[in-house]
Amino acid sequence: MENSQCSSLCRKQYCAFLFMLLLATCAVILIGDSTVLEVQGKVHQPWTLALFRNTSNDHLTTAEIMGKNETRNGEIHTKYRPDFRSKNVNDDRKSVFIDIENSIRKENVSVWKCSTDVSSLPDIKRVLVSPSIQQNRMVSRNIYDTWHIPFEQFFLGFLVVPEHCDVEVRLDKMNGPVVSRKPFKYNFGIGKTAIRLFLVQKSSTRLIVVLNIHVLREARGERLPAFDSQQPHAVYELKQECSMIFNKELPCGLQITRYKTWQRLMQDLTARPTCDTGYEEGSWVLPCAPDANASCYWREAAWIPKRCRHEQFSRAEMLQNLSGRTLVFLGDSTLHAIMYSVLELINGTLIAPKTVKAYAEFAINSNRTRIVFDYYREHDKLPKTMEVDNSWNRFRQLIQRAQPIENSRNTVLVFGGAEWIRPQHLHYLQLRLKEIGLQNISTIFKSPSMGFWSWHSASASKPVEAGNLRRFTTEVLRTARQLGVDVIDTFYPTVSRYKEFRSGSCACHFHSLVATNSKYPNQFHIEGPINEVVSRILLSRLCKI
Repeated sequence: MENSQCSSLCRKQYCAFLFMLLLATCAVILIGDSTVLEVQGKVHQPWTLALFRNTSNDHLTTAEIMGKNETRNGEIHTKYRPDFRSKNVNDDRKSVFIDIENSIRKENVSVWKCSTDVSSLPDIKRVLVSPSIQQNRMVSRNIYDTWHIPFEQFFLGFLVVPEHCDVEVRLDKMNGPVVSRKPFKYNFGIGKTAIRLFLVQKSSTRLIVVLNIHVLREARGERLPAFDSQQPHAVYELKQECSMIFNKELPCGLQITRYKTWQRLMQDLTARPTCDTGYEEGSWVLPCAPDANASCYWREAAWIPKRCRHEQFSRAEMLQNLSGRTLVFLGDSTLHAIMYSVLELINGTLIAPKTVKAYAEFAINSNRTRIVFDYYREHDKLPKTMEVDNSWNRFRQLIQRAQPIENSRNTVLVFGGAEWIRPQHLHYLQLRLKEIGLQNISTIFKSPSMGFWSWHSASASKPVEAGNLRRFTTEVLRTARQLGVDVIDTFYPTVSRYKEFRSGSCACHFHSLVATNSKYPNQFHIEGPINEVVSRILLSRLCKI
């Protein structure tokens, strides 16, 4: 009898142990990493995996939250990608995942009761935003709200709660991601970003109403008055942000220079020799109040090479140097922005279609200069053979459409993008140019820039540590120089000011197109100091080669 009771007790204890083990396993799956995150001095609990079961790139996946390596075709790809287990990954990659679930828990339960009243179909009950910001609610009939966020706040998470039970909210389009079930991450560039919320009836998939949220993010130092060189100031430089370390040997943040005044720096710059390439080690230099933490005049910031200066040409000199030349651009939207900036600087005005993903041709300088552009963007696909290489096929189509093209230095090919160029493309391009009889044209390569690969990009499904991206960029640039291809570096000017991207989910655009004349819908001015700096470097190379 005693043995039977003992056996029964053991079985009960064993079952209890199994039950506790099962509970612990479920807790790990639902809660994930219990690491506490510190964001701007505030402590937040991490996003819980229970909120993010969608593997779509549009939502926070397990790999993005926990920082795990991802696989492609059953293989782990680590080359030029970060080792997320190392301590070198920037802390800010995790700090942007703020806890909306805590906000939900603090709400009254009655808040989440939906309505069945037909009149509530076009209504939104709440928009939960983290970090919390001031909300105005129903600014007008179609504008639900306008949010003002400071420069440093470029990432928000939000969850939209519809009033009616039979309504779901989709982002940007009818078949866009649902933002009424899961928190959504969104990055906001400088200036205005419009969030379009499509309220769709679930039972009939009928569109009920489209509401807009306008988000206005201020520019860096935009509240400061104009810089007065007569007032006391100091000259600082920025090589890399402390929140985006790509070179451990360089200091991060603003560092004071040896120049006592801004005028002294400009005088020293004019005495330097001109640069021989578009790729020179440099830094952003700008005037600041004696205490840099107080105020810096970012509108005056200039990209200064360490050993030389990029020669600047007047518009008359540019027109003369580019007369009789054909400029052929092949690349993505980042190169398209540079092309538009070059077009405006040469022509004085910018009258062009706003569309990016299309072939475009321009005749300027009294028809003495031609500029052609075709859009191309390739992700992780590397060309296996020359015959099936998409990049080569697109280039061949561009050459055919842009005829006549002269096999001489009067033809300049400018190619590149934010993230698709690999060393293989450079080798293949050089080989193919010889085969089609264009071996004598000038070639300029635009290096990768900040954006898609970065943790702060909403389009980044596989974020890459800045240090690894720097090593990859260095290899591509080295290959270009070995092949005799001129280079325009866009990595260092953009990564050191990565927070200053403009609108767009990729966080890779450092420009904005602003309409200048209501009578001419295709007349624009292209804004963005970083994009303008890179464009002027390209113009300097175009006028010298």
